[in-house]
Amino acid sequence: MTSKQRLMAALKREDVDYVPCAPVWWSQGREGFEWAKGSREKYLEKVINELGLDAFLSFSIPPNYYSGITQKIWIEHSPKEKYPLLCKAIDTPKGKLKAIIHLTDDYPHGKDIPFMDDFSVSRYVKPWIESVEDVEKFAYVYLSPSNETLKKARQKLLVLQKLSQKWQIPIIGSAGMSLNSPIHLMGAEQAILSSIDNPEIIDRLLEIIHSTNRKILEVMLSWGIKIVIRNGWYDTTDFWSPDQYKKWVMPQLKKDIDLAHSADSIFIYQACTGIKPLIPFFKELNFNCLLEVEPVLSHLSMKRLKKELGDKKSFWGGISAPEHIGRGTPHKVREAVRKAFSDFGHRGLILKAVPSIRSIWPWENVLAMIDEWKKMR
Repeated sequence: MTSKQRLMAALKREDVDYVPCAPVWWSQGREGFEWAKGSREKYLEKVINELGLDAFLSFSIPPNYYSGITQKIWIEHSPKEKYPLLCKAIDTPKGKLKAIIHLTDDYPHGKDIPFMDDFSVSRYVKPWIESVEDVEKFAYVYLSPSNETLKKARQKLLVLQKLSQKWQIPIIGSAGMSLNSPIHLMGAEQAILSSIDNPEIIDRLLEIIHSTNRKILEVMLSWGIKIVIRNGWYDTTDFWSPDQYKKWVMPQLKKDIDLAHSADSIFIYQACTGIKPLIPFFKELNFNCLLEVEPVLSHLSMKRLKKELGDKKSFWGGISAPEHIGRGTPHKVREAVRKAFSDFGHRGLILKAVPSIRSIWPWENVLAMIDEWKKMR
């Protein structure tokens, strides 16, 4: 089987020639793998030909940020602050939308403050959204893709399709997010408190997010994308209650899963920790694959997870990147690989170190994972 055939079959819980192994490699910042930062050809040469692994290509269509809107970015200094303050303001018909962060030495985005980004959250002095009024301003900067945006995205997809054909690997599209957005735009603490004290902020924000993401998903499926991933990283009970998940995540998620299936596409749901109370909901949701469950830090038995969900869903994971690859030994890594096969079996498993492998970790542990996988697959 080709990598594409193997991954597609595993995601559908069909027969494979052997269990695929498709890790993700951290490439951001100074600690990133250099070969994962450059051209996709070099990356694929390393992953497929040198390491003998499976691979995929990622594709996304951005929303139409800042259409016809003025933005300003500047730096302020205060004797009360250890770091300079990076400020960004956007003029909207409803007023100015503004964010301020501490500009630390290790901030990876230069002089910009992206909307949907992990690195802003811990650095916020003033988050993008603090009120319903801010949400209404945000509605002017999170719009459906313009014709120009779609044209550029289509050109990128054509490049990816050529690589997909050459290397025989699948393209996986981004199916948006849900409760990631209040965490990113408000900061974690303020988002959680607002969900209790002012839930109308979350209600309205998710209405905007889901509307734009739905249109992006529709376009992506119309372009023939056969695998999509919903980023549910911050949907879980690490942050929210099961009732909030049921209210804010499930209705839209069900609709998007149905839409993907109507286009004969595979739907992957990504969730890492805090999922134990959500298992009954996961059983109800008809997604094809559960991606990224942390086998150690989730404090959840993988055997139980397989028992609860395994007849209908595939699993992409099995190894803890920080605990096994980062802090372990080759012996411990090999044990973890064997346990993953014992817990999940061969059908519907794609082996992966969750969430990603970093270059600062022992390379001998990575090689041990690959070698033991080849013995077990």
